[in-house]
Amino acid sequence: MALRREDLGPEERERQDALDRSWAQAQRDLADPELRDYLEESLRRLDAGKPAPLRSREEFLAETEITGE
Repeated sequence: MALRREDLGPEERERQDALDRSWAQAQRDLADPELRDYLEESLRRLDAGKPAPLRSREEFLAETEITGE
């Protein structure tokens, strides 16, 4: 694993740049009070809701099977 950007290859550098842009956008989004309130309220609703029903491996695979191929 490269410790400095100078050690990154072209593909690794491109990926790191994309990660940096994504992180910077996330920071801007979280600084928006309306969006942050919306996200926090969404998390509260999820926490207060019923847990997802437990399914066996077979049930889960049957429900997520891709058809039409």
